[in-house]
Formats: sequence, structure tokens, C-alpha cells
Amino acid sequence: MLHGYFDLPTFTFFDEKNIWTGSMFKTFNYRIIPEKHKADEEKESELHVLVWYGLDCFTKVENFIAEYHNEFSAEGLEQCIKDLTVEIEKFKLIRREI
Repeated sequence: MLHGYFDLPTFTFFDEKNIWTGSMFKTFNYRIIPEKHKADEEKESELHVLVWYGLDCFTKVENFIAEYHNEFSAEGLEQCIKDLTVEIEKFKLIRREI
């Protein structure tokens, strides 16, 4: 589904433990990782968002520009979109420098 700058799948995609990675403007990159835990585990389930700049793939990145931990729900996914929108707006101001 298209949400402003981002074309992301629905929450069901993440509920099935799928990871989503995307990029914009060639050097703005992001990854949404569902961390779904069983009810009897101590940790809370969450959507983990990572943002980095450059041409490196996720496994080569050492320093992330931003990191967010949102509720594991459709509402949490909406918050991920808001967080990513904030980050892309920051990136647009400096992208010619990268």
C-alpha cells in the first residue's frame, strides 16, 4: 500500500515474520524487521526499523542513522511510516552531500 513516500505491505506481511527492505533516492535505505515473540516469552513483540545512508547492503552497515521500536500491530506499522517519513525529510535536506 502506498503511504506518502513509502509503498509498504500491510501488517499481515509482517505478522508472517517477513522482513521488508527498501530504498529511495539511491542512498536512503530502510529495513523493517518483525520481532514476533511467543506470549510466554519475556520480550515484547515489535516492529524494528533501521535506517542507513549509502550504497552498502544491510549486512555491511556498521552505523545506522536511526533506529525505532514500534508496537507489533497495524497501528505500530503506521508509526513506522511516520518515523520513516521524518527520516526521509531529514535526508532530503542533505542528500546532495552524500
